[in-house]
Amino acid sequence: MNFLDNGFYNRRFDSIQLLRAAAAISVIFNHMAFIGKGAFGVDIFFCISGFIMMYVTETDTDYFFVKRLIRLAPLYYFMTAVTYIGVTAAPQLFDKTTADPLMLLKSIFFIPYTIGDTIQPIVRVGWTLNYEMFFYLIIWVSLKISKKYRGIIASLIIFVLVIAGSFYEGGNVIVRFFTDSIMTEFIYGILAYEIHRYAAAHYENMDISVRLPVFLLAVCSYALLWVVDYDKVFSYSCRAVIYGVPAFIIFNGIFVAGYGAKIPRVFVWLGDISYSMYLIHYFIVRLYNRYLCPDGICDGTALIGAVFAVFVTVCAGAVSYALFEKKLNTYLRKKILH
Repeated sequence: MNFLDNGFYNRRFDSIQLLRAAAAISVIFNHMAFIGKGAFGVDIFFCISGFIMMYVTETDTDYFFVKRLIRLAPLYYFMTAVTYIGVTAAPQLFDKTTADPLMLLKSIFFIPYTIGDTIQPIVRVGWTLNYEMFFYLIIWVSLKISKKYRGIIASLIIFVLVIAGSFYEGGNVIVRFFTDSIMTEFIYGILAYEIHRYAAAHYENMDISVRLPVFLLAVCSYALLWVVDYDKVFSYSCRAVIYGVPAFIIFNGIFVAGYGAKIPRVFVWLGDISYSMYLIHYFIVRLYNRYLCPDGICDGTALIGAVFAVFVTVCAGAVSYALFEKKLNTYLRKKILH
């Protein structure tokens, strides 16, 4: 059965928005001094991205790469400009970022480079966008070769890159970055799409006796990521295994359990603004760490400050979503695509 005939397409997946909200909040917590855990939110994002890119290209492949640029670039470029101006005006507030025009250009064109010991653009959390844009490029190339087999082609390209990277011993930053095992997590999303496009016909009327165990499996997998220090337990494993596999389980569990279910509107809304929260939160949390939790100790001030920082991030994300992700994106799509 083709998934176009089973009600799978042309619908909103609120369960995925719930996952986006959880992933964004996880990353926010990861950057808070007294928590420092939740980086696996990125791995959930990458699984989601693999699924969504397959989903949206099933019936609409026109201007694919341009649409992705319109979707992600405006807010990212705005945050990059704000950060660059901030570094120029008050460099003492930034650790290792400098007002280097070459760094600015590389950030704009999603070219990886090192800041200190890490590979990050001017907007520190923007390193994930470098991966996203590269993945979009792979999908675009795969579409040009064969729309029908785009998932297989994209997965093979990523697989070859990761395998080649495991043997690479050079120091080229771009090669090391784009052959990292984390790229495999996009394949997880592609695989999830191929599973659910056919199986979704059975989800709509699924009994609670099935939904509940699947949901609990996803929740337990997510909880274990907070409780277990996977980096130490699996010290020699790659990120795509220790975080990517749980992210894959979480994605599938929530997707199946939440398919056709009514998700509380607040969680869906948080998922809607998750991209804005993700890009904006780092600056808010850095100020919080500097002034309200400078010693990284969890006390009353730190807890109240953390709640306030999350609140400010949500408010800023809501404003950004309205301005950039709705109004500006709509305007650009009308001007560029029509």
